[in-house]
Amino acid sequence: MNKISEKFTTVGPFQTKEDFVYQTLRAAILQCELQPGEKLVVDHLSVQLGTSTIPIRTALQRLQAEGLVEIVPHTGAVVTEISTTLVSEVFSMLEALESVAFVHVASHLEESDLVGLQDILKRMDEALENRDSNLWSDLNSQFHRQVAEITHMKLLVEFTHRTLDNWDRLRRYFFKGDFSEHIPRAQAEHRKMLELLREGDEPALMAAVSEHNRNARDMYFKLLESAGMDKGKSG
Repeated sequence: MNKISEKFTTVGPFQTKEDFVYQTLRAAILQCELQPGEKLVVDHLSVQLGTSTIPIRTALQRLQAEGLVEIVPHTGAVVTEISTTLVSEVFSMLEALESVAFVHVASHLEESDLVGLQDILKRMDEALENRDSNLWSDLNSQFHRQVAEITHMKLLVEFTHRTLDNWDRLRRYFFKGDFSEHIPRAQAEHRKMLELLREGDEPALMAAVSEHNRNARDMYFKLLESAGMDKGKSG
C-alpha cells in the first residue's frame, strides 16, 4: 500500500491512469478520507495524484454515476452529502436485494454454504464479546456479501457490493470505531435470519430481512437527527 498524498491511500497495480484515479478517489470517499460535501478541485487532484486532468474528469463522471460525487454546474464536483434520502435509498436497496438473495439461497442451500455463514457469525460473536466494533462491522459486511455470492446471480452480487460499499461509508462516517449499542440487537437478527435460512421458512425469512434493514435504516435516521444534518438534502 502506497501513500499517494496526505489525503489518499491506494493499492495497485492499475491497468490505466483512469482506473487508478477512479479507484483511489472512490476508496477515499467510501473510507471518509474525503468528507461529505468536500469540494473536488480537478487541478488540485491532478497535482496530488500525479496525472493530467483528463483521467480526473473521467473518474469524477464515473463516481457521479454511482452517486458518490455530485457535479454542480458553475461550481464543480463535491462529495455527495450524507442525508436521509441517501440512507433511505441504501437500505431500501438492501432490503430488496436481500429479499431476493435470502429466498434464493434458502431453496438452494448447500451444507458448505451454511457452514461458511455460521463461521462468519461465530467470529462476529467473538468481536461482539471484545467490543471490537470495527471488526464486527467488517464481518457484518462480509456476511451480507457472502449471502449474495452464494446466489451466483451476477447482477445481484454487483449491486449488493455497491450498496454495501455505501453502507460502509455511512458506518465509517458516524461511528469512527466507537462501539455502537445497536450491535447486540443486529447480531441477534443475523442469528434469526440464519436459522430461518436453514429451516427454509421463506415468508418468515423475508419478514426478518425487512425488519433487519428497516431497523438499521431507522438507527441512521436517528443519528442524522441527532447530528442536526439537513433532511432535505438528496445527496
